[in-house]
Amino acid sequence: MNILILTCNTGGGHNAVAAALTEAFRQRGADSRVLDGLSFVSRKASKFVSRWHTRFYRHYPQLYKAGYMSAEEEDGRPAPRHNPVETYLSRGARRLARYLQAERFDAVVCVHVIPALMMTMLRQNGGAPMPFCFVATDYTCSPTVGSCTPDICVIPHAELAEEFIHCGIAADTLLPAGIPTRSVFAAPTDRAAARQALSLPAEGRHILLMSGSIGCGPMSALARQLDELLPEGDFATVLCGSNRQMLYAIQMRSLLRVQAVGFTSRVAQYMDSADLLVSKPGGISITEAACKGVPMLLADLVGGCETRNQAFFSAHGWAASCDTDAIADSALSLLADDDRRRRMVETQRRSFDGQAAQRIADAVLSRCGKARVLLHTQAPAAELPALLRSLYNPSLAFLRICRI
Repeated sequence: MNILILTCNTGGGHNAVAAALTEAFRQRGADSRVLDGLSFVSRKASKFVSRWHTRFYRHYPQLYKAGYMSAEEEDGRPAPRHNPVETYLSRGARRLARYLQAERFDAVVCVHVIPALMMTMLRQNGGAPMPFCFVATDYTCSPTVGSCTPDICVIPHAELAEEFIHCGIAADTLLPAGIPTRSVFAAPTDRAAARQALSLPAEGRHILLMSGSIGCGPMSALARQLDELLPEGDFATVLCGSNRQMLYAIQMRSLLRVQAVGFTSRVAQYMDSADLLVSKPGGISITEAACKGVPMLLADLVGGCETRNQAFFSAHGWAASCDTDAIADSALSLLADDDRRRRMVETQRRSFDGQAAQRIADAVLSRCGKARVLLHTQAPAAELPALLRSLYNPSLAFLRICRI
């Protein structure tokens, strides 16, 4: 079996999901290839979206939040004719069709809505006969997802089924398998070994602060507050992602109890070492932490779909929440409450087993076995442009389609 996994370079989370699925397919003897869906529009478009997504997410979170909320309100309304987003995605869909025809993949898995919309364009016109799976990576049905027509729509939790159906996803396509995480996040936790491997103190309580792969939020100010307030012997680590400005700002303070770390591939070990994780509620990172069994305090630093993630985790007891102006005090309060953190971990372990990627891989491969269609039976690529010109896509704005 040969599986194409389409992602989008809007932060590291979607690529982490693609890596988890690649691992699961490999374990089952299936080959897979991971590509950036926007690269089929153009490499320039991919770089442009990635760069501006990072800037909005890191520097203008309120504008990002406003754009997302506007997209939620307008989702499903008719978009203007000659929609530029539709034009760009149609171009990408035509190129994707030619690529699929040449490479003969047995299935396509989309871990971002942009390639899922392109696959939907092809599916509506008979241009993608192989099974098509979409994997939702937030605990909500985000704008434009309801416009997609996958054979399998993976959702993070069964309780979200009604919301996805209401948005337009067919009920018989839903698979509540969870958000895929790499096997390293399902591995047993050994706090002492993790601290030794990371050269962290063996004693004392450890607060881990994460701001996503992009690095956002008031982490420099928070680091200074914790350095002043942490009890003697306790310490904190800030993972700054790719945000070098944040990293240097914290390092320049020469703090005693707080260290800053740049982009790292050892996030799982840092989670193993921690007594408490303080994080923005990105759907993938908080799922990884729940699979690890780490007590969490979530602060809604960006908004949008992450607001929904935070509400869902808090409602199920998988995490605590706080206002953005009370992070330090809330973290210290939770750090001192051993019983509450223990109950939180017990609740997480009843709901997260770290096997979502395996369930998805099994479902996709089973679908391939039942409905395998050779790509040479699809419409020739030369016929697709005329078909796609008649397509209408309900995407309303560039910001709407380029959310994380």
